[in-house]
Amino acid sequence: MTTTDKPVSKWNVRDFQSYLKAEHERLYGVPYVPMRGYQAEAGMLGRWVGTKRKPGEYGPEVTKRFIDLCFAEYRPNPQYPGVSFGFMQKWMGRNLQRAVAEIKAEAAAQQRREQQAEIGDDFY
Repeated sequence: MTTTDKPVSKWNVRDFQSYLKAEHERLYGVPYVPMRGYQAEAGMLGRWVGTKRKPGEYGPEVTKRFIDLCFAEYRPNPQYPGVSFGFMQKWMGRNLQRAVAEIKAEAAAQQRREQQAEIGDDFY
Protein backbone atom coordinates (compact mmCIF):
# COMPACT_ATOMS: atom_id res chain seq x y z
CA MET A 1 0.00 0.00 0.00
CA THR A 2 1.42 3.36 -0.99
CA THR A 3 0.75 6.71 0.65
CA THR A 4 -1.68 7.60 -2.13
CA ASP A 5 -3.68 4.40 -1.48
CA LYS A 6 -4.08 5.19 2.20
CA PRO A 7 -6.57 7.73 3.55
CA VAL A 8 -4.77 10.79 4.91
CA SER A 9 -6.35 10.18 8.32
CA LYS A 10 -4.24 6.99 8.55
CA TRP A 11 -0.92 8.57 7.49
CA ASN A 12 2.03 8.29 9.86
CA VAL A 13 5.41 10.03 9.98
CA ARG A 14 6.91 7.77 7.30
CA ASP A 15 3.98 8.42 4.98
CA PHE A 16 4.49 12.16 5.40
CA GLN A 17 8.21 11.88 4.75
CA SER A 18 7.52 9.89 1.56
CA TYR A 19 4.95 12.47 0.50
CA LEU A 20 7.29 15.40 1.18
CA LYS A 21 10.06 13.75 -0.83
CA ALA A 22 7.87 12.78 -3.80
CA GLU A 23 5.99 16.11 -4.01
CA HIS A 24 9.17 18.13 -3.60
CA GLU A 25 10.89 16.33 -6.42
CA ARG A 26 7.76 16.56 -8.59
CA LEU A 27 7.24 20.29 -7.98
CA TYR A 28 10.81 21.57 -7.86
CA GLY A 29 12.84 18.95 -9.71
CA VAL A 30 15.52 18.74 -7.02
CA PRO A 31 16.07 16.20 -4.23
CA TYR A 32 14.30 16.79 -0.93
CA VAL A 33 16.61 17.65 1.96
CA PRO A 34 15.05 17.83 5.43
CA MET A 35 16.15 20.54 7.85
CA ARG A 36 18.59 18.99 10.37
CA GLY A 37 18.13 15.50 8.85
CA TYR A 38 15.41 12.88 8.57
CA GLN A 39 15.47 11.93 12.25
CA ALA A 40 14.92 15.53 13.40
CA GLU A 41 12.17 15.91 10.80
CA ALA A 42 10.52 12.71 12.02
CA GLY A 43 10.39 14.24 15.49
CA MET A 44 8.81 17.44 14.14
CA LEU A 45 6.24 15.50 12.14
CA GLY A 46 5.54 13.18 15.07
CA ARG A 47 4.64 16.16 17.25
CA TRP A 48 2.22 17.39 14.59
CA VAL A 49 0.75 14.10 13.35
CA GLY A 50 1.09 11.89 16.38
CA THR A 51 2.40 8.41 16.97
CA LYS A 52 0.87 5.12 18.07
CA ARG A 53 1.56 6.10 21.66
CA LYS A 54 0.72 9.79 21.62
CA PRO A 55 -1.74 11.86 19.57
CA GLY A 56 -0.30 14.76 17.62
CA GLU A 57 -1.01 18.42 18.10
CA TYR A 58 -2.77 18.85 14.73
CA GLY A 59 -3.36 15.43 13.20
CA PRO A 60 -2.75 14.13 9.69
CA GLU A 61 -5.41 16.12 7.82
CA VAL A 62 -4.27 19.52 9.07
CA THR A 63 -0.60 18.57 8.61
CA LYS A 64 -1.14 17.55 4.98
CA ARG A 65 -3.19 20.67 4.23
CA PHE A 66 -0.44 22.79 5.81
CA ILE A 67 2.23 21.09 3.68
CA ASP A 68 0.15 21.50 0.52
CA LEU A 69 -0.45 25.20 1.23
CA CYS A 70 3.28 25.71 1.79
CA PHE A 71 4.19 23.88 -1.41
CA ALA A 72 1.68 26.00 -3.34
CA GLU A 73 3.08 29.23 -1.90
CA TYR A 74 6.82 28.53 -2.05
CA ARG A 75 8.76 30.02 -4.95
CA PRO A 76 12.17 28.45 -5.48
CA ASN A 77 15.17 30.63 -6.17
CA PRO A 78 18.85 29.95 -6.94
CA GLN A 79 19.86 30.19 -3.28
CA TYR A 80 16.92 28.08 -2.01
CA PRO A 81 15.75 25.76 -4.80
CA GLY A 82 13.60 23.74 -2.41
CA VAL A 83 11.78 23.76 0.89
CA SER A 84 11.59 21.38 3.86
CA PHE A 85 9.06 20.69 6.59
CA GLY A 86 11.35 22.42 9.09
CA PHE A 87 11.48 25.49 6.86
CA MET A 88 7.70 25.37 6.48
CA GLN A 89 7.25 25.31 10.26
CA LYS A 90 9.71 28.11 10.89
CA TRP A 91 8.98 30.51 8.05
CA MET A 92 5.54 29.60 6.72
CA GLY A 93 3.65 29.04 9.96
CA ARG A 94 0.87 31.40 8.89
CA ASN A 95 -0.37 28.56 6.68
CA LEU A 96 -1.19 26.53 9.78
CA GLN A 97 -4.04 28.90 10.64
CA ARG A 98 -5.34 28.66 7.07
CA ALA A 99 -5.13 24.86 7.15
CA VAL A 100 -7.02 24.62 10.45
CA ALA A 101 -9.67 27.12 9.30
CA GLU A 102 -10.20 25.32 5.98
CA ILE A 103 -10.51 21.90 7.63
CA LYS A 104 -13.00 23.27 10.20
CA ALA A 105 -15.06 24.99 7.49
CA GLU A 106 -15.19 21.79 5.42
CA ALA A 107 -16.24 19.75 8.46
CA ALA A 108 -18.99 22.26 9.31
CA ALA A 109 -20.24 22.24 5.70
CA GLN A 110 -20.29 18.44 5.70
CA GLN A 111 -22.22 18.43 8.97
CA ARG A 112 -24.77 20.89 7.51
CA ARG A 113 -25.19 18.70 4.41
CA GLU A 114 -25.76 15.64 6.60
CA GLN A 115 -28.30 17.53 8.72
CA GLN A 116 -30.10 18.75 5.60
CA ALA A 117 -30.21 15.23 4.22
CA GLU A 118 -31.60 13.98 7.52
CA ILE A 119 -34.25 16.71 7.64
CA GLY A 120 -35.12 16.14 3.99
CA ASP A 121 -35.73 12.43 4.66
CA ASP A 122 -38.30 13.29 7.35
CA PHE A 123 -40.59 14.99 4.84
CA TYR A 124 -41.17 11.89 2.72
